[in-house]
Amino acid sequence: MKKKIQSGLFAISLLAFSSAGHAADFKIATVDLRKVFDSYYKTIQANIANSSNFVEYEKQRKELIDSIKKLQDDWRQEAGKANDQAVPADLRAESKKTADDIGVKIQIQSETISNFCARTELKLRDGMVQHVTELTAEITNVMTSMAKKQGYTMVLDRTALTMTGNPLVLYTSGDNDLTEALIKELNSTAPPALAPETNKPADTSRLPATGARPPPATPTPR
Repeated sequence: MKKKIQSGLFAISLLAFSSAGHAADFKIATVDLRKVFDSYYKTIQANIANSSNFVEYEKQRKELIDSIKKLQDDWRQEAGKANDQAVPADLRAESKKTADDIGVKIQIQSETISNFCARTELKLRDGMVQHVTELTAEITNVMTSMAKKQGYTMVLDRTALTMTGNPLVLYTSGDNDLTEALIKELNSTAPPALAPETNKPADTSRLPATGARPPPATPTPR
């Protein structure tokens, strides 16, 4: 999303400066869009919500994994009896059937966990993308209004990169930077200050990759 914003700003700047006859009319401002986004109180609230959702996901995933581990323990116990020659043949046959039945349950539970992880991961990521999209739009709207009131014709993100990976803004004196003023305006309607420790992004480092599967189920005995 940020790359799209950066590319859009770069394209706008190219189109604007292509008309040299109007260059003298330009009044350009800069902004640190990343700092503004991270400092916006709604971003902090969104991070808290995302973190809470992730914690709940981890809890449910652990419960499912614990359930399959219990089934695997039961399978190993029955499989051991089925292969124990000291056990009467009829009891070995009974244990083998029980192990086979448990094996089927393990396969079903494995699929359940896999589907749950993939479905929930996608939901969590979609939620975070939606937050970024909505908050970026809000920030852009406030920034546009502020720029118009102050007579600016263009606002550039000074942290943006061009399509070649070079800085979009090579130099700025900082005189026309709107970052702090924009943060102040965005947070003017914020509720009472949140605790410092809540000002953290959601931890998605342990989130399984799309389509990730749980550890393979133990095969049934032959």
